[in-house]
Amino acid sequence: MKKLIQCAALIACAGPLYVHSAETDSWHYNIGAMYEIENVEGQVDDKDGLYEPSVYFNATYGDWTIALAMYQEGPVDYSNFTRGTYFNRPELNIRYRFIENDSGSFGFTTGVRNYGYHFKNDDGSENGTANTQRWGFIPDYSLKINDALSFGGWFAYYRFDNDLDQTGYSDSRVETETGLTWTINETFTLKTNYYLERGFNTESDKNNGEFSTQEMRIYLPITLGSNTFTPYTRLGLDRWTNWDWSEDIDIEDHDYNRLGLLYAHDFNNGLSMTLEYAYEWQHHNEGDDDKFHYAGIGVNYAF
Repeated sequence: MKKLIQCAALIACAGPLYVHSAETDSWHYNIGAMYEIENVEGQVDDKDGLYEPSVYFNATYGDWTIALAMYQEGPVDYSNFTRGTYFNRPELNIRYRFIENDSGSFGFTTGVRNYGYHFKNDDGSENGTANTQRWGFIPDYSLKINDALSFGGWFAYYRFDNDLDQTGYSDSRVETETGLTWTINETFTLKTNYYLERGFNTESDKNNGEFSTQEMRIYLPITLGSNTFTPYTRLGLDRWTNWDWSEDIDIEDHDYNRLGLLYAHDFNNGLSMTLEYAYEWQHHNEGDDDKFHYAGIGVNYAF
């Protein structure tokens, strides 16, 4: 769920319009685009990095929200502008809001995403395709403790089907981020969350694509008029992977920490945008240490 911070900022900018639309049971729409890049210094295996352009459209009426997205995620070689995958990964989600009042909220989202791959041989010739579907079941929740403190988050269970041996994915995954939000005043807010992402297989004779990531995520949104600055950190608690399971079944451990800054601006006419940069340093028990850079830009129009 890489886009959670950016999406939250974009939706927050359009928040007053969303509340008004929900109260009057009128349609409310969001249309936007994001472009994200990830680069590991000195990395050769993934060419020059990974990038993920995406476009999305959300429609809300009362308690229902329909979300459509199209994106690409894959390696990019900036020297010749080649792509590891095409812009062919659609996603559809439907959310129903069961509860939303002064005490808290509860919603449930379900949907499907298609992961499309186009494989190539070393000489650049075509070598087949793969399509893996991810089915998601995602409750989200919040509970107001007092006027300054609240508890909330989301929990996702994903099921993957088709071409798993080709894509390297495990057949199941859970992901969650949950924690406390302290509203200090109109300017400052502090959020401390626990994050977990775990890929696993329900069949005992398989171990492809299994991994685990646990983090503490701490955010400090600072609101100044139409601008919101959110410095944040991800403190790695535990991470291991075995993506090379076909050659080496032993898991690889990683130590890492991240610092980032997300900037959001509301143009007060339905248009909002975000800019984000993050730096992460990683230590692996196999191979060299890495320095990781993330950058993203997003734009949203609410109407």
